Amino acid sequence: MFFLLLPTLTEPYPWKIKLEIGLSNLNYQFREYVERFITECSKEGINVWIYDTLRPKDVQKALYSQEREPLELVNRLRERAGLKPIDEKGNKYKVTRLQVSAHNYGLATDFVLVAEGKPQWYGAELWLRCGCIGLSVGMEWGGLWRGLVDKPHIQMKDWRKFATFNHLERLIIE
Repeated sequence: MFFLLLPTLTEPYPWKIKLEIGLSNLNYQFREYVERFITECSKEGINVWIYDTLRPKDVQKALYSQEREPLELVNRLRERAGLKPIDEKGNKYKVTRLQVSAHNYGLATDFVLVAEGKPQWYGAELWLRCGCIGLSVGMEWGGLWRGLVDKPHIQMKDWRKFATFNHLERLIIE
């Protein structure tokens, strides 16, 4: 059994997170890993919110363009994807390494630590504990990546094999 905290508001930090109700957008195989991750975090006394499970292609394209393209183009892509515009400061940061992501197939999710009903973005020890839990249940953790470290990110190991095999209708060609 696991508990998924269901918030009613979004919390800002440096971007707004849109929290999802349930895990139904995840690939059914990966969902089992995420459920185990939530359960194991809970056993350690760590509450997490799961968000950004299935990301449409247009959102991925807009996020990938940040820092790589001029602000005007980035904001056009963000508008098409239904995202709010950003300013020059926001366009100085890369938010994804890939044009096609495990998120596009429901094979990745982001999470945030929660205390007193609010997201907690700080606390290196807790992020490391969550990352180790993700690894222990068989996932890949973005906190170990070189270059663009992504502590809130967990994904299916070897996700490309699952993406193309299980979801041909979602296949995205770069």
